[in-house]
Amino acid sequence: MRTTSALLTLALCAGCGSDADDTPTGGNAPRNIVSSPPTAPAPETGGSETTADAAVDEADAAPETHPPETLLAAVNTLGFTRSDSPGVAPGFNLDGRVSDTSDASTCRKPDFTSPEGEPGIDNQLATLVPLFEVVGIGAVEGLVQNSIKEGGLLIMLEAGDVNDRVDDPEITLQLRLGQGTPLLGTDGLLLSGQTFHAHEGAESSVIENARIEGGVLRGGPFEAVLPIVVFGVEYELPLHNAFLRADLTYDGSLENGIMGGEVIIEDILAIAMRANAADGSILPAVRGVLNGRGDLDPDEGGVCRRISGAFDFGGVSAFLY
Repeated sequence: MRTTSALLTLALCAGCGSDADDTPTGGNAPRNIVSSPPTAPAPETGGSETTADAAVDEADAAPETHPPETLLAAVNTLGFTRSDSPGVAPGFNLDGRVSDTSDASTCRKPDFTSPEGEPGIDNQLATLVPLFEVVGIGAVEGLVQNSIKEGGLLIMLEAGDVNDRVDDPEITLQLRLGQGTPLLGTDGLLLSGQTFHAHEGAESSVIENARIEGGVLRGGPFEAVLPIVVFGVEYELPLHNAFLRADLTYDGSLENGIMGGEVIIEDILAIAMRANAADGSILPAVRGVLNGRGDLDPDEGGVCRRISGAFDFGGVSAFLY
């Protein structure tokens, strides 16, 4: 739930000594000669040359081995996911259930189906994003993106022990924070291949069960803290029981990334309360949007204390020093 310089070196350990070519191992033992009647020597079989050639061919065919590499990507886009069609939203099945309006464990909030057709998707925030604009807090995404461009919010995903970028069942994955002023391309997004400093004092989040399947980076569950920017002020929002996936490109960049998890509603209200000092309309607006919207972790009274959500993201290859 926790967030790579490319190390490409070669180590080839295979081969045959020259003795196998110069000194065949069979077919050259002394032959018995009978004096009467004389007989011709037995014909050479050539078996030793065949054996030696096969050994050389086998050595040549041995697969190349490479040491594991480490890949680092800097997140260059981050935003809320949305439900563009009724009942359909990207995300993850966080509670392992497929819920409908009769399920008390989700406070009777029905699950979504992913755009790929997977049922049981928990992403209640996807239904609330349109309300953000109505109540005046829709600028959050723009502020987050500006913070990324200015270097104030550099989220890094570091994948280590990568032996195969297409299929690798066991890698390490961390979510980290970086520092630095990024260079931007003509599209206003971070350029790939830049080097940043590791953020001093920031703890990395280790993402469990990290792997690559069919060129898709996957991991989770994990715990993480997402920096949220409201009116230029950065706050920390804990993300629980989180999962992520993203397409891994040829240069170590990430595309079509989704990060989903559970957020404690009280944590969101705490951020809104602090931001309310800058704009007194923030706290009432957030309370109005979140009221009764929880879908996870019901208390004894049947009120869900957490809300599910998902963010989409992309990343470009980067380096840390």
